[in-house]
Amino acid sequence: MTEAFSLAEAAILWPYVTNLNRPVFALRHLPEEVVAVLFAYYSRSRESLRRNLLKLIQDEDLALEGRLAWTERSRDDLARAEAKARAFHEKWVVGYGHGSVAEHAVAHLALEDVSIVASKVVEDARLASYTEKSTRYVVFDRDRFYREPAIMASAHAERYERTCRALLETYAGLTDRMVAAVKAETPAEQGQSVRAHEAACLAKACDILRYLLPAATLTNLGITINGRALEHLLTKLLSHPLAEARDLGARMKTETLAVIPTLIKYAEPSAYLADTADAVSALAADYVTDRPEHARAVTLVRWPEAAEEELVAAILYGYTQHPWPQVRERAAKLSAEERRRVLDDYLSRRGPHDQPLRALEHLSYTFDILVDFGAFRDIQRHRMATQTPQELTALHGYATPLEIARYGFAEQYEACMARAAETYEAIARDLPREAQYVLPLAFRKRVLFTWNLRELHHFIQLRSGKPGHPSYRQIAQQVFRELERTHPVLAHYIRVDLADHAFARL
Repeated sequence: MTEAFSLAEAAILWPYVTNLNRPVFALRHLPEEVVAVLFAYYSRSRESLRRNLLKLIQDEDLALEGRLAWTERSRDDLARAEAKARAFHEKWVVGYGHGSVAEHAVAHLALEDVSIVASKVVEDARLASYTEKSTRYVVFDRDRFYREPAIMASAHAERYERTCRALLETYAGLTDRMVAAVKAETPAEQGQSVRAHEAACLAKACDILRYLLPAATLTNLGITINGRALEHLLTKLLSHPLAEARDLGARMKTETLAVIPTLIKYAEPSAYLADTADAVSALAADYVTDRPEHARAVTLVRWPEAAEEELVAAILYGYTQHPWPQVRERAAKLSAEERRRVLDDYLSRRGPHDQPLRALEHLSYTFDILVDFGAFRDIQRHRMATQTPQELTALHGYATPLEIARYGFAEQYEACMARAAETYEAIARDLPREAQYVLPLAFRKRVLFTWNLRELHHFIQLRSGKPGHPSYRQIAQQVFRELERTHPVLAHYIRVDLADHAFARL
């Protein structure tokens, strides 16, 4: 979507953004607190970042005049400083390979009108901070989806467009009815204002209806990332098999060249990344030929042996001067009561907002998880993990919120899912990677997650809580149950909400 600004509006905005009319742009000359506020708007606003920035300036919520005046008065000095900095980076970062210097340069990027598929490709980069348009607090527009170029140039173009439109039309058409149904069975809590009650009912309705959104739905994404991580991300995007990812990488590089040019100008497509994906995909098709077996939604597939002894040794190690084998041997000789005492002393004093200390990071657990794409969209943002996602397909079926049937919308919902699956299968015969764009967020995919025990504390506590989306709440609860079944003593220290708020069929 190309935004139109008046000449007066453009004059206000141009010092703070690298362009006024393209969907990818970088921010500049803004205080860090302002950047944080602007990206926060992505979660709950239907407006673009530039439009929100303009409103803040026009409403005089920001005092930027003095900062900008200083920038203008010092333009020559800034130009000289930037030239010296670029020469420095050419010498030390490029010439001598001191890549860590690039970690101190930070870019703030706005990616608007990107598909949910592309947003997940971007967010696969671990060392960055993201804020994405929320499917809970924002009602998505009925005509806002990505026209994938290969599909639109194929015989499937019309069918793809009709299917995406039908999904979004159903989503939009059910919104008011779903809000009314939620209100009818959700009375306002004591002391809750009318506005707050309406917002809560809309959020629940959006949580239910997000399952209908096709993966092609356009979203907005804010990124804060250092130069070194950005160069790696750009290389991945420029080497990606999807055209949208490659185009997005090129746009991001163009915009960041205006703010940290030296540190990312050598980001180029990687033959290693591009060719390896195709080669291993072909091998997988040759070597793994049987149909996928049925498996539980969450399965713990790898865990540490003698986990209590390992953790106790890791805890004690940091408070001794002994080598690991000696501490590990001593921990093995402790009684169960003595090990429990070490664990209690290390973990039981935490306040409500304290995370466990870092010795827990020495224990890792791997889970095979079958999750609907909407929930994966949220879980993926847990950065302290190793994630290996499979491609989104129609093979594993879809999740259905229980409210869909209870409120009388099951027939429409199932018709949408059947239509999307049929369109996917037709496109996939010719364009297997691109076909995923047409699938709604209800469809499931498999992901291999490896978390350390400390991150499991964070993930389970955060994602099992009542305010979370019921779909990923069930995932977090099942992750806890798997850990509890395997290592009950260690699971005892994890804060978890196991209340059953039935919502969807996983």
